[in-house]
Formats: sequence, structure tokens, C-alpha cells
Amino acid sequence: MSELYIRQDVFKILPQIDAILFDIDGVLLDVSGSFRQAIIETTQHYIKTTLGVTDTDKLITPEEIEMFKFAGGFNDDWDLTNAVVALCVAKWAQSKATDTHGIVEYGTTWREYTDAIKRKGGGLKQAEIFILEMLNATERRDFARNWNPKTVTRLFQEMYAGDDACRELYDFDPEYLHGEGYYKREKTIIDISLIPKGIKLGVVTGRAVPETRLALRQLNLLNRIKEEARITPELGAKKPDGATLVMAREALDFKCALYIGDILDDLNTVLNYREIKGSGKAKVLSGIALSGPGGEAHKREFLEKGADIISPDVNFLLQYLGGVLK
Repeated sequence: MSELYIRQDVFKILPQIDAILFDIDGVLLDVSGSFRQAIIETTQHYIKTTLGVTDTDKLITPEEIEMFKFAGGFNDDWDLTNAVVALCVAKWAQSKATDTHGIVEYGTTWREYTDAIKRKGGGLKQAEIFILEMLNATERRDFARNWNPKTVTRLFQEMYAGDDACRELYDFDPEYLHGEGYYKREKTIIDISLIPKGIKLGVVTGRAVPETRLALRQLNLLNRIKEEARITPELGAKKPDGATLVMAREALDFKCALYIGDILDDLNTVLNYREIKGSGKAKVLSGIALSGPGGEAHKREFLEKGADIISPDVNFLLQYLGGVLK
């Protein structure tokens, strides 16, 4: 049975909401067949072609990718993919495995890796520090020669955009991979008819500007969410930096907003915003949709971290808000 959790002290604030801010991936769009699959296939392709190993096993699964999302600092899927590839290259440098199964089975597990990254504060930089600490001098040289973040990112972009959208999204034509873009596998989650009338709308996302535009076009929200209310990394801040919500506040001039995300970085973005001097000018409530992979499994963690609202998905929450904001 679907349940909506709302903190007791938040009920009286809900009628004050004049803006809704959305994360995109996992909230508005199901990206399990696009971004998540691109992470898996980019890793597989890079390791096979760069290291010359035989493909005998998947290097990472969708469930293991979620470990990175809950380690923190991996809202950007390019960073996440580079962190995944980095460990695979490091394990190869240690083991000199000749196939992908050998890399999977050797040494550090994904759980151990993401737990260590989380303890260090999250993100790609901490992943790189962990890897360099676990390698000896010879292994570090092999790692440095074979981990190329620019190539990894380019492969990811070509796989996600495909021949048809690579030029539009990234301003280049595919060089390594050809075919239909994985973005076409994305499925709409939000029912836009449930968005309360007259509410200000924005997105705070780890997507780049062109990717955000593409998503909003798919969702029929391109004209509903004005360009200045699309908060992307190009503006100079990335989640979980609370400055992203300051930018949204300045763009929309709201007094009380609800930010709906699906991972810990989204919740931490709200918590970090509240620590910024002057944040009292406008309230921001945290809403978590459990529609992302692994969301339900992390419900307790969201509660313990202080989420204001937890909902099965964005539509369940919007339907409830529609009644409150009449």
C-alpha cells in the first residue's frame, strides 16, 4: 500500500508553497534504460578496448551503480562512470586479469569501494584518492597510463546521445560508437496534469543544459519551465551544493519551495541550503520520491537524515499537494 510520510512540523508549512523544484532523473524520467545502462556499457566497452581483456562478465550491475548514488557526490553520471572505470582499471593493474570476470572477482568489491568513498565525503576526487592509496608505485603507473577520464566521458556521451543527438547535445559527431541514442529509452514518470495550477516551476539537475532541454522537451515541460529556472552545473554549482537552490530562489523569487529528488545528494542539497547565510529569506522543503532504483531500500536513511516528505513517486506527492494548495 502506498504511503506518504510528512514530518509533523511540515503540515502547517505546506499551504505556503509557491514553487516546486524538480530533480529530473528518477523523479520526472525513468532513466534506468538510458543513463544507468550507458554507465554499464561505457565501462564494458572502455575496459575491453583499452585493456584488451576478453568480455566474460558484466563489470557492474544497476544495483551496484545505486551504491554510488547513495555514497554521495555522484549526481553527475560522467563522474560516476569515471569512478567505476577507475576501479576496474586499478583492479586490472593489480591482478593483470585477462578477462572481465577476473577483474570482477579480484580484490575490492563495489560495496567496499563505495563505503570508503562515502566515509571520505563522496565524489570522484575521493574515489581517485582511495585508488591511489591502494596501489603500489608500479600499479599506479599502469593505472595512470590506462585511465583516461576524457575518453570515458566521450564514450558515455556518444552512447547516450547516439548518431541522431550527439551534435545537438555535445557539439560533436560520434567517433567511437554509432547507433540509436540511449536517451530514447527514457520513460516518463510524471503526470504533468497533476502539477498545481499557478505554481512556479524549476529544475535543479546534474544534467548539462542541452540534456536538460532534451528531457523537458520529452516531458512537454519545455515551455512551462523557463530557461533561467533550469539550474544546471554550467551555472557554477553542482548538487549537493546548497548554492544551486539559492540560484533557483533568485530565478523564481519564491517564498517557500518544495524540492523533489530521489537520492541523498538531493536531500543534502536542501540541508546545505539551510546552512547558507540568508537562506531564511525563503524556505525550501525536501521531498524524496522513492521511484528511483533502490529508493525504497533507503527509506530509513532518508528518514534518519531528516527528509520533510517521502512519497512513493512524484505523482502521489503532486496529487496530495493539489488538495492542499487549492
